[in-house]
Amino acid sequence: MDNQPVVLIVDDEPTNLAVLGDILEDQGYEVIAALSGEGALATAKQMQPDIVLLDINMPGWDGYETAEELRKCTDIRPVPILFLSAQSDTQSKVKGFSVGAKDFITKPFQSEELLARLCTHLELDRLKTNLEIEVAKKTKELTVSHSKLENAFKESLRLLSVAGEYRDIETGLHTRRIGEYARETALLLGWDKVNAERIQVAAPLHDIGKIGVPDTVLLKNGRLTADEWIIMRTHTQIGYAMLQSQSESKMIKYSAEIALCHHEKYCGGGYPSGLLGEDIPISARIVAICDVYDALRSKRPYKDGFSHDAAVRIILGGDDIAKPEQFDPVILTLFEKNDHVFERIFDEFQD
Repeated sequence: MDNQPVVLIVDDEPTNLAVLGDILEDQGYEVIAALSGEGALATAKQMQPDIVLLDINMPGWDGYETAEELRKCTDIRPVPILFLSAQSDTQSKVKGFSVGAKDFITKPFQSEELLARLCTHLELDRLKTNLEIEVAKKTKELTVSHSKLENAFKESLRLLSVAGEYRDIETGLHTRRIGEYARETALLLGWDKVNAERIQVAAPLHDIGKIGVPDTVLLKNGRLTADEWIIMRTHTQIGYAMLQSQSESKMIKYSAEIALCHHEKYCGGGYPSGLLGEDIPISARIVAICDVYDALRSKRPYKDGFSHDAAVRIILGGDDIAKPEQFDPVILTLFEKNDHVFERIFDEFQD
């Protein structure tokens, strides 16, 4: 027989080993034997059997202890253990199953019954192994599919952010910088690389809702009136309506949260909902300080851009443009300690 199953038989009586070995070898099995539980463990580590036939009453480790040691050993592949014993009482069988045995064959046994049960458990183990392999394969395929889906989300969000730039006075490099700031801030907060890259993709969509703001307001060459500000502020809700989804993608979730809440203030009084503190999603709290920094640095039709030092001073010290209490204090502290990261990104991504 090709690829014969390897059967480990464990019994302290050499005669029993010889008889059982002859029966199994006649059926094409490869047989290995041990006279003790301790010997069985050493043999199993070396030979890696496919199934174990185990006596209970042995000097040293008895069958129950041996079964437990075989199960605990990480150097041995988990395989079926069948007890082969003259003890046929219910208590012995229950104890045997409690230590991981798959079956309990009573001595004296019929060779036909023994071989039938042995074959059954080998086949069940083969099917179990094949199932585990198939599950691992499908899991890998799903992981790959999830990765492809995530990449598709990334590309869709990138294209959407590009579309938004066509109606905005702010350049595509502004949205690129927001993504870069957000990624670096997330990493400083201790986010893992995967989620930091997700917020990097989502953050540039913070103002996508401006697609729905009339040109007379969006493109006005000057400061907005109070009524025009009411219209402009609707971009948060428009953006959220565009991006909200039943999808479980964190990038979609981040993008919708950010679009809706990046103008909320940690101290309250922001828009559209006047949320306070940690009621504001962390993704939006990250983008809030990124957006203010970049707005201060950037030149607009109605203002010149501030220097890096001036922008940092305004964010940390407050004025009529921004106040430190509007930002998450943990993020504000990280900004203060790492403002050079923001300066580098702003200088790197310029028209």
